[in-house]
Amino acid sequence: MTPTQDGMDRGQGPFLEQGERMDRSLREALNYRGCLICHMLDKDETNYMANLQYQIIKDVKVRRDLVSTNGYCNFHFYQMSRLSSPLVNAVLTRDLIEREIQEIEGGFPGSNCKIICPVCQYVAEREGFFLKEFKTLIPEKSFRKEYEATDGLCRIHLKRVLDLLNEDELRRFILTTQVMHLRLLRSELETFMSKVRSTSRDMGDEKNSWWVAIEKWVGKKGLR
Repeated sequence: MTPTQDGMDRGQGPFLEQGERMDRSLREALNYRGCLICHMLDKDETNYMANLQYQIIKDVKVRRDLVSTNGYCNFHFYQMSRLSSPLVNAVLTRDLIEREIQEIEGGFPGSNCKIICPVCQYVAEREGFFLKEFKTLIPEKSFRKEYEATDGLCRIHLKRVLDLLNEDELRRFILTTQVMHLRLLRSELETFMSKVRSTSRDMGDEKNSWWVAIEKWVGKKGLR
C-alpha cells in the first residue's frame, strides 16, 4: 500500500498525467465522524473518479489506456456507472466490447481477463500517503489531543497504523484510545436503540452511530 513518489507529489492516479496537486491533510477529517483515513480516501476517490470519467470523453489516450487494463473492478465499475453520464458509460463499454470481439475473432478468446483497476490503484496510493502522514502526526501532543476527540480509526486502518509504528508508547496510546472510542461508540449505539424503541425523535450524535459502527468494523465501502 505504499504510494509512488509521483502519486504522493502530484496526487494523480493512473492515466491522468495532468491531475491536480493534492496537499490535503488528515487534519481535514478531524471534525467529521468515522475513521479519519477512510474519510479522506472517500473524498479523494470521488474526486479522482469524477476527473477520470471526464477524461474518458476528452482524452483518447486515457480511454485507450483504460481499455488496455480492462476497465474497472466490479465495485468501481458500478460506482462509475452512477457517477458518469450514460454517454461516458456507452463510449467506454463499446470500446471494451470491441476489444473482446477482436480477441475472439483473432483466435485468442479470454486471453486477457485480468483487470487492473485505476481507481483501486489510486486509492492504494492515497491510503499509503495518509498512513505515513498519520505516523508523522501522531507523535505531536497537539494532534494526539485532537485525535482523542474523533472517532479514531476503523479496525483495518488501526492494524495498518500499528504495523508502521515501532514506538511502544505510541502503540499503547493508539490502542488505549481505540478502546476509549469503542466504549463511547457502544454507549451511543445503546442510546440510539433505546430512543428508537421508545419512539423518541430527540436524536443527537447517536443518530449516526450505527453507520459509524459499520465503518469502524469494515472500513469505507470498497476498502480492500
